[in-house]
Amino acid sequence: MTLFSRSSVRSARRPLVVGLAAAVAISLAACSPTPTPTETAASGDQALRIGFSPFTLQVPALKGLADALTGVAASQGDEVVVADPKADPSLQLQQIQQWVDLDQVDAIWVIPVAGETIASALIDAQAKGIVIVASGVPSDYGFDGPQAGITFTQVDNAEYGSGLGGLATDCIAERLDGQGKIIYLQSASGQQSSELLNTAVLDALAADAPDSTVVNTQEAADRLGSAQLVASALQGAPDANVVIATDDESSLGALDAFKQAGIDPSTVCIVGAGGNDEAKAAVTAGELFGIVAFDFQADLGQNLGELHKLAADPTADGSQLTTPILVITE
Repeated sequence: MTLFSRSSVRSARRPLVVGLAAAVAISLAACSPTPTPTETAASGDQALRIGFSPFTLQVPALKGLADALTGVAASQGDEVVVADPKADPSLQLQQIQQWVDLDQVDAIWVIPVAGETIASALIDAQAKGIVIVASGVPSDYGFDGPQAGITFTQVDNAEYGSGLGGLATDCIAERLDGQGKIIYLQSASGQQSSELLNTAVLDALAADAPDSTVVNTQEAADRLGSAQLVASALQGAPDANVVIATDDESSLGALDAFKQAGIDPSTVCIVGAGGNDEAKAAVTAGELFGIVAFDFQADLGQNLGELHKLAADPTADGSQLTTPILVITE
């Protein structure tokens, strides 16, 4: 299995820039090393009491992220307290406000249920010199620009779609002599993030696989539903030889459909996104050509280091970060 970071992808055979559609699809990349104290905080930094508030702990991946943060922070002398607002914005506000009012934390990492609902608690935290890493952008919280002591971090859906489309065009060039007949299991419509992702995928195809054609477009479903969609698409377009899927379930469903149709997946191009263990195993086996995935271990280290940087001067404006991305190929 080969992992490309954003920087290494640029030096590969074709430049690939990558990203993902939904922040809730968080999975800590198993092939990435756990951040070490020297990677996350400068020597001599003060130990921090960190409050971590994801929008829920009922999603296993977010629970895993909380556990990973706790372990990494402890290894460098920090302490983490975790709150579970159970996807209730009012409860998340109460929990963060309590941390601030009772001086229980020096720093906060929040993945909000609703940014504007908790904005008042973040403003109170600013006033006390409590530093913050907040998922999203300033406008999500009703702020009109950079904020003292607050760094914002987000996923880049357009970049993700560009990488997913680029991965498909790489496979089309390598395996299909540039002649792709594409089934596209697109990200569900109706959200700006999905529009950015879908547009970027199609733009990459138009630029780098101009002799290829999208023969069927469907919204990605769960694994069984995606398998049924692809099986039906193959009946209408039996020469289809590419599937671009926008999450693990749809890419694995597409793989099931091709196998059931008696098509050797190593002779076609099935690419996906997400990066769960089964999808990565399918890449290693040569059944999926590749996947793009957020590198949430690297993001953990990046955000923890940012909290220490902010704590050194809480009056300085924070920055805007993006989640690192990986391209995973055989």
